[in-house]
Amino acid sequence: MTKKRFISFSVIILLLMITGCGKDDIQAVNYEKGLPKEDSPAFKEFMRNEFGFPDDITLRVQDSIYTMMSSQKNGIRYYTYTDKQLKNSYKPIFSTKENVSAKLSDLKQKDSLIDEGETVHDKIGQGLPEMKIVNKNVIKVKTTFGEKKIKLPIPSSAKEVYLSLYAVDKENMLIGVSDHTGEETPRTYYLFLKQDLSQHLIVKEDKLHATLESGKLNNYLSVFPKVTEDGSYLKLFDKYIFEKKTNKVRKIKDTDILSKDGKYVYINGAKEKETNVMADGIQQIQTVDNYLKGNEKYEAQFKIDFKQIAKEMDFNAGDARIANIHYFNKDYVVLYISYHGKPIGTAGSVNVLIDLQKNKQQPTAYLVDLGIES
Repeated sequence: MTKKRFISFSVIILLLMITGCGKDDIQAVNYEKGLPKEDSPAFKEFMRNEFGFPDDITLRVQDSIYTMMSSQKNGIRYYTYTDKQLKNSYKPIFSTKENVSAKLSDLKQKDSLIDEGETVHDKIGQGLPEMKIVNKNVIKVKTTFGEKKIKLPIPSSAKEVYLSLYAVDKENMLIGVSDHTGEETPRTYYLFLKQDLSQHLIVKEDKLHATLESGKLNNYLSVFPKVTEDGSYLKLFDKYIFEKKTNKVRKIKDTDILSKDGKYVYINGAKEKETNVMADGIQQIQTVDNYLKGNEKYEAQFKIDFKQIAKEMDFNAGDARIANIHYFNKDYVVLYISYHGKPIGTAGSVNVLIDLQKNKQQPTAYLVDLGIES
């Protein structure tokens, strides 16, 4: 009996070690006022998000050069910028002692990456398709294999048609066609096209998930980013993930936040509709793989306290009136918090930069006003 009890006790200890500590053992973040002392890969990616144009798409990153796509009426623009250009855009904020938000705003207006970027003229030579609308409702696409005209399911009278290139690789490309003519909500279609122009399939936006689950797009799946290394999950648009094993589209809950790269989920990270405030206390982040499997393995667990943040900032504040996640990606979370005053009014606001690069169980939270309010 003694031996069996010892084995059972050992199993319990082992399980605790595997699943992590209990909630009472989860540690609070370390608060520091001001910006990080130095640059880092995760901070750089956050700044790239701030300095870039929100609708532009990163097609590839190679040899420290970012190749971007900007959607335009009847066509698209490709442009590039370098890692050095990116870093130089935001570098001055590290030497700013006061009013960081004003300095950041000034830098963003001065050094917009879309303006600083170099237009790609040799599109075909860079492995990028040329495309434009011809004859009102026909798209002409040109690659190294030749060119092809494809009739689109939009009226020939369409006047406001925008093209996008969501992804391109050696085999496939995914083109977006949005008809804004006379509509509050544009009619959007996805054009899946082989690089050699031998096959294509046009799918209406609201039919994408059903078409994926039908298997009709199996030859084009390479256009969707891999969520896991083995490619068992693929990132779709918005908060949707395609699970290849089951051939099903999975949705991230409305209460949770999907990271920019589609690989992580911030549990209960969405602000509550009634209060406009996300929950403080214990924060949990999972990989998409663990999240969709429904287990309790966490990539990061830590505590934040909105009242403590107000205290650190010397705010004479009441409760938080707004608290939400502005940016979430691998190893970095940026919050915006605004406080009620005492007894009325607004006490102040702050951005919280949670850096998970070195410690995911007790990260550092930098408290600084960057002027980011969404």
